[in-house]
Amino acid sequence: MVPFAALTFCSALLLFLVQPLMARAILPWFGGAASVWTTCLLFYQAALFVGYAYAHAGSRLGVRRQAALHAALVGAAALLLPILPDPGWQTVDPGDPTLRVLGLLAATVGSPYLLLAGTTPLLHAWFGRLHPGRSPYRLYSVSNAGSLLALLAYPVVVEPLVRVRTQAVGWSWAYGGFAVAMAALAWRLWRRQGNGSGEPLHVGQDASVPGDGGPARLPVLGDHAFWLALSACGAALLMSLTNTITMDVASVPLLWILPLALYLVTFVLAFAGLYRRPTFGALLVLSLGAAALLWVGGFALPVLLQIGLALAVLFVACMVCHGELARSAPDPRHLTGFYLTMAAGGSLGGLLVAVVAPAVLTDFFEMPSSVLAAFTLLVLAMNRDPSSVLAGRGRRFTLAALGTIWIGTALLFASPTLRNAEGTVAAERNFYGVLRVQDHPPGVFRDMRVMRHGRIFHGAQFLDADRRSLPTAYFTAGSGVAEALAARRASAPGRGLRIGVIGLGVGTLAAWTEAGDSLRFYEINPAAERLARSYFTFLSESPGAVDVVLGDGRLALKRDFESSGRARYDVLVVDAFAGDAVPIHLLTLECMALYRRALAPGGLLVFQVTNRHVDLERVVRGLAESTGMAAVRVDHESDLDQGGVGSSWMVLAEPGTLLPPEVRATGRRAPGPPVLWTDDFSNIVTVLRAR
Repeated sequence: MVPFAALTFCSALLLFLVQPLMARAILPWFGGAASVWTTCLLFYQAALFVGYAYAHAGSRLGVRRQAALHAALVGAAALLLPILPDPGWQTVDPGDPTLRVLGLLAATVGSPYLLLAGTTPLLHAWFGRLHPGRSPYRLYSVSNAGSLLALLAYPVVVEPLVRVRTQAVGWSWAYGGFAVAMAALAWRLWRRQGNGSGEPLHVGQDASVPGDGGPARLPVLGDHAFWLALSACGAALLMSLTNTITMDVASVPLLWILPLALYLVTFVLAFAGLYRRPTFGALLVLSLGAAALLWVGGFALPVLLQIGLALAVLFVACMVCHGELARSAPDPRHLTGFYLTMAAGGSLGGLLVAVVAPAVLTDFFEMPSSVLAAFTLLVLAMNRDPSSVLAGRGRRFTLAALGTIWIGTALLFASPTLRNAEGTVAAERNFYGVLRVQDHPPGVFRDMRVMRHGRIFHGAQFLDADRRSLPTAYFTAGSGVAEALAARRASAPGRGLRIGVIGLGVGTLAAWTEAGDSLRFYEINPAAERLARSYFTFLSESPGAVDVVLGDGRLALKRDFESSGRARYDVLVVDAFAGDAVPIHLLTLECMALYRRALAPGGLLVFQVTNRHVDLERVVRGLAESTGMAAVRVDHESDLDQGGVGSSWMVLAEPGTLLPPEVRATGRRAPGPPVLWTDDFSNIVTVLRAR
């Protein structure tokens, strides 16, 4: 088993190292959106399915010829290395970049990834044929252990210590070594005697693992449908709960990897025979309550508790899905078909979450739906099992109890959904998240129309004509950005200001312009501009000249500056946050150099640092200190009469330029040392708020 286990481990290690590596490399090209990782997962699930289909289709060749073919293809794919993404895939064009992300991944890592994906079922099938009586399903745990090691190593060792380009080159060399080892195994198998094409796959006798023992039975359509549903549900759980974690914190490798690692752990435990239906069934009932809490008001919980609850729900629900897969695994002679169906289910789950849900759902309903689906599949598994409690005398009582739990949980999910929909005049969901426009929401904004991005208010306007022109929310008089604009105006009397803003919201900052001013917003989400122009009047009623450039703020600002030198701003405001999520690529040292080039002499750079989960002040102070800029923090309390909420801003000035006295430092310096992020190195854990 040693050579098979070693190559299984190595292929899985490479397969799961490249996943966060590529996503990390291309994340800034697509606005740092959480959906970048979800789209990457869709590609990986689809490529896994194609790899498993390739392994299944070639089973008629026999071990020797199939091994020779596979080694040749692995070697040919090595000629396409290194896996460095072409910058030509970057775009500042508005619209959904899903197809562009998928095309980039296919062109960059498609061939080696597909062949690595096909390696696992091939090795397992070859081992089953060459060693009858020994179960190849144990190699599945070896595969997932390799995957898990890769995922844990990436955020702990690889990302903190190695630049992204070096990661890609190093992975390419490792793949080359794997290709040599694969060729060596193929040569060894070719030289074995008596292993021509069409050898039968003998039934294993080890009854301690899934799929062994008992008479061999040909899987029927119902079996494949059940496997497909279980694996699709597991993938949907992974992707939807990862979205739950990242949409209010940040889309970063650590928060991608924790859910994916737990997802793999459930495969390891399930196929090692450690799934116990009564235990995990009871835990799943508790997880329904935890998922409902996250859906109802989890965003108000401390961030670490949010993450912990989401991970707990993911682990238990996936343990049920994958445990039932393991319990129903077929005889090893049907191994490649079983793996192929599981991979198809993973692709289906990824497609539903990454493509179908954004197109047909107006909120992230896939999270509660996938949790309820896991519970439904558990009940179905019990119904299929003649030894379960559903086959005994208490069948009616048990079904009634399970049905009551399902209905009760569904009502818990539905209640906040209906409440949040009150007053909705428009809602739109796309690659960048969910935008909702509402009139008269309860609380601070009850007399206003608001736009909500995810679960966070991103702009508001009074509905009555007398107050409609007042700047509100985070931008009221006395806020850091208002003081910076007033100070810059006082230092340049008699001329209009040139103002740049990364992040549109509802265009509230346009209310601060005067005749002669020019204001340019950079906004990555085209839906934000449509809703801001259709349902709010800040843009249309601005005294100054206002325009909106669609595209990632960093790329669009760079294009403006390099093409025409237009981007020379008196005040440049960085306020691009989706929910409370942090666009890390807009807060790095390299991006800071772009901001400074875009500032006019004496210009002010202003960062919105209001955030419940991440201490952004330490990051901005790190940028300021590394570039010698002066920086002050301006906190502003809620002003309910003016429709304002508490806000925190950082105002920076170039070296040698004193901050205007009008900008008063009213905030306390954040505890802890400054933190410097770069395009290659960023660690969000160091700036997470404990509460």
